[in-house]
Order: sequence, then structure tokens, then C-alpha cells
Amino acid sequence: MERIDVVLPWVNGNDPTWVEKKKAYSNINSDSTDNATANQNASDNRYFDYGTLKYALRSIEKNMPWVGKIFLLTDNQIPDWLNTESLEIVDHTEFISGTLPTFNSNVILTNLHRIPNLAEHFVLMNDDLIVWRMTKPTDFFKSELPVDALIETGTVPFTDGFFHISQNGVALANELFDKRKIMKEKPGIFFNIHYGISQLRTILSLPYKGFLGFMNPHLAMPYRKSDFLEFEKEFSDVLLNTGEHRFRDFSDVNEWAIRYVRNLKGNFAPGKIKGEFLTLRDFEKEIRLPSKTSIIAINDDNYRSEQSMHNMDEFLNSRFSEKSRYEL
Repeated sequence: MERIDVVLPWVNGNDPTWVEKKKAYSNINSDSTDNATANQNASDNRYFDYGTLKYALRSIEKNMPWVGKIFLLTDNQIPDWLNTESLEIVDHTEFISGTLPTFNSNVILTNLHRIPNLAEHFVLMNDDLIVWRMTKPTDFFKSELPVDALIETGTVPFTDGFFHISQNGVALANELFDKRKIMKEKPGIFFNIHYGISQLRTILSLPYKGFLGFMNPHLAMPYRKSDFLEFEKEFSDVLLNTGEHRFRDFSDVNEWAIRYVRNLKGNFAPGKIKGEFLTLRDFEKEIRLPSKTSIIAINDDNYRSEQSMHNMDEFLNSRFSEKSRYEL
């Protein structure tokens, strides 16, 4: 297996300089009714830094020792505790094709294949993902293919923007693929023992002619640069449209769309890594994780009591108390 890298987008939404820059561009965008939805998607909790990055890096060092390089994607920001010689700091200006500065994660995440010196095989993570147990390269790639689960499921519509963005990707998948035909040609990518009970969702979706939606696990996700390049050839106009939006827009697509197309082409190895999804509110009480949990996600639900933040820090520090080589 060739080198496998990790890509970690990060923003410090508490940085006064960055806050002023975001505010300035938010005011510009607010003059346009076309961007009203984008401003709705620019809420501060999307950028709040609640201190998990150092634990994410500690967990990678401890439980993903096989990783090649780590690429930290930033907008002219570097944590003051970071050992910049131990990983690759990549500013948005170095890889993003689109309007800059951007406060739109969809723009960032659809340009990952442009990161200089990034390996063909990489794992996309977030700073709220903690690798809880030891992993192997084969947890993410088998026979050079990303390990993933193709599970169809209905998507509940909310006005937070995620529904529209995910459904834009599903619409492109329906444009490119005939559901009935591909299910007959490649049943093994839809139904697999590794999917467990989750594949019942796909079974329940069988009566519908087109794809309703796909499960989007908030976990570390393996990709290949070639996945992005293939998507770009087919939907360059869609990516150009997304790249024009400084803030999230209901017409955007994100990396999920690239994953949908990749999986429907059969360019993945069916499998599933065990993960648990937590929110800051969950830390008001004691956390108990299933024994086989490999990765945990700690989502910012905009609930930031002193107690929950303190408990989260203690919880993570009890598991990852030693500094990593990524810290000064």
C-alpha cells in the first residue's frame, strides 16, 4: 500500500482577526437577497474552536501510527501550541480554486485534490474526530480502494442547509445512474454483511425509482484524489458554482457528492468502521462508549456550558494525556 495521508481542515472561530474578516464579508453578502440563505448558514457555531484539535492529533499519533503526512488546512491561522515542523500547514490560498477568502466548508472540501504533495490515498478528518482505538490501514483502504458503506436512506428536510447540500449530491447521482439498472448489475455494493442492520434502510427504499439519499457517517472518511478528479470531469460546472460562494449556499455540493458517485461506480471496498456520535451536551453526564468504538465524533450542538466543556476536556485527557509530536 502506498502512503496514506490525513487531511484536517481547521479554523479558530475565536480569533478576533478572523472574526472581523468574516463579519466584513458577511455584511457584503447581506446586501444580496440571493445570498440570504448563505448568511443563514454562516452561524458562529460552525467555526467555534472548542479545543479538540490537540486531542485529535494525539489520537492520530497513538492510534494511526501508519499515517504518512498530516495536512492541516487553515485560513492564515496556526494554533500557538502547534509544532509546525511536524506536519504540513496548508493555507486556503495554496489549493482552493474559487472565491477567497472563503468561510464555506463546501468550497474547502471539494478542492482537497489540489493540496500540494497530498498522497493519492488520504483520510479526511475533522478536529472533532478522535481516534479512540488502534486502527490499521485496511480499516480505511483495501486493495487500494476506500472502505465505505453504500446505504440508501431517506433524508429528513431541515432548513439548516445540510439537507439541500446532501440532496444536491443525490440529484447528481440520479442524473448519472439508473437505480434499477445499477442495483441489478452490482448488488454487492448495496447489500453486504459488513453493513449489518443498516442495509435495511436500502431495502425499504427499493420501491422508489430513484435514490432517496445516502447515509453520511460523521467519521473519518477515506478518499482518493482520483475520486475528485473523476467527479470534476463530469460536474465541473457544479464545482465552479459552489466555489463562487464565500458562505454556504443551498445550491452547493460538498465532498458527499463525490463519495456518492464514487460508490455508485463501485470504486470502494464495502466495510464499516465502528464510530460513536456525541454532542457537547452529552458531556453533562458520564460518557459510556461501546467496547469496539474506534472513532468518536464530538459535535458542537451550540451547547457550551462550563461543566460540559470541562467534562469533555477531562474525558479526552484521561485517554490522551501525553503530548504528541505535533505540540511544542
